Amino acid sequence: MNRLEKHVQKMLEQMQSGREEREELREELLGHLQEAKQHYMDEGYTAKLAEKQAIAEFGNPDSTGHQLQEAMYPYQRGLLYVIGIGTILFGVLYFLNAAFFHHDPIPIWLAIQLFVGSVVTLAAINISFAGRYFYVIHVVLFANVIWNGINLLMIQGTSQWQVILFSIYVLLLVGLGIIAIIRNSYYSSGSAKSNQHQRGVVLLSYVLNLLFGAAVVCVSLFALWGILAFGELRIKAILTVVPIITWLISYKFQMRYIAKKPLLSIVTGVVFSALSVALPYAILLFSGRF
Repeated sequence: MNRLEKHVQKMLEQMQSGREEREELREELLGHLQEAKQHYMDEGYTAKLAEKQAIAEFGNPDSTGHQLQEAMYPYQRGLLYVIGIGTILFGVLYFLNAAFFHHDPIPIWLAIQLFVGSVVTLAAINISFAGRYFYVIHVVLFANVIWNGINLLMIQGTSQWQVILFSIYVLLLVGLGIIAIIRNSYYSSGSAKSNQHQRGVVLLSYVLNLLFGAAVVCVSLFALWGILAFGELRIKAILTVVPIITWLISYKFQMRYIAKKPLLSIVTGVVFSALSVALPYAILLFSGRF
């Protein structure tokens, strides 16, 4: 790898992009650098000096990479940082509140909270690696949203003013997580390059399909809470999580499909969402365990 290729690689390390898009960017950036090098060579520079001058003209690779990232995926990295650090901060604040005011801290909960927040933060730090796989960022954000949704139930045992403050905080995290998921879906389909009407239809399809997913998660978590509250069989608790996993798997294929047939994907999204909920409960019903 020569100096020009290394310079391009450093720029790409600051950017979120899929494999095909990354290769296109690599070729385009490298082509510009080679043109600049040839320009300086035509003016009488040696090959080595021309290469050095071309690299200097492009500027610092980290800052240039950040600028390209913001141009192609505005606020994407910053949004991940806010969600990740915000989740970690909530864990610390709530744990301290439970320890000093209620004398009932839960170390395992704190460990999970810090882990969930750290994973999102690491995705933001390593956007070049994580951003190659839009679905991985999806799963990370879904897990964060679901966990923070569960936290809404956790905070109900605190005083009234604490419930209000913590609820606002958690709802903000959940809202930002949903926004990040929609944006990540939108960028993963390459819709930003489409015409305005098509972008609008695709975005609508993503929003509706994610609402279907939110409904699946709410139904599953409510059923899980009910089963655990009454101390029912473990198999029931496991099957209540199956709809969430099933929907996540189906949504991976929906991500590719929505960009091509957005309206039809809304119909298939409804079908997949209904089946992901109906099948596990049908098994429980016919097995006599429900």
